[in-house]
Order: sequence, then structure tokens, then C-alpha cells
Amino acid sequence: MIDHNDRRDDGEMDALVRSAAPEHFAEGFSGRVLARLRADHEPSLSTTLERQFIRIVPLAAAASLLLAAYNWWGTHETSSSAIDAALNLPQVTLASAYSPSPLYESSAGSTELP
Repeated sequence: MIDHNDRRDDGEMDALVRSAAPEHFAEGFSGRVLARLRADHEPSLSTTLERQFIRIVPLAAAASLLLAAYNWWGTHETSSSAIDAALNLPQVTLASAYSPSPLYESSAGSTELP
């Protein structure tokens, strides 16, 4: 613990510290500070969007390629083309185009028209 009551001759140390301390900044200091403050401005919206685009797009592209490869691997034997398999598109025929969607058939209430 520091005992502040036991003060020795600190006058020499004070004088040494005060003589080593700078009295003013070098010439041109205020100009350099103002130039740096002018340069540090908020980035524009386009700069911010570009930065986020560069960060996110490679991840989104890799995820899309993985999904396409997974879809192709599961359906490449039954699909008519590699693109259909990669996109996991259902087989469309004339009969399936005119048939009602299975999503609407699963509703709780029956809405059949006479």
C-alpha cells in the first residue's frame, strides 16, 4: 500500500517531469487533425451496400450450388434434364397442368363447385 504521509523530496522529480513534458504541439498539428477529420466521413449507402454484397454473395452462391448438387443427386435418374434435376422441378404433363393442385385439396373445408 502506498503511504502518502511519508513524502520525501519530490521537488526534484516534479522538476524533472515538468522539464520533459512538451509545451506545445509541433507546427502543422491542427492542420493534420482537421484534414484527418474531413477524411473520416460516413460511407455512402452505395459503398455500404457494395461492402455487404461482397461479403454475402459468395456465401449465397456456395449455398445455391450445394442445394443444386443435392437436388441433382437425388433426382438425376428420374428427371428429363440435368437442369430440371438441379432445380428439382416437378415433371409437368398436360394432365398435371389441368389437374387441381394438391395444396388446395388438403384444406379442412370442402369448396367443391356444383
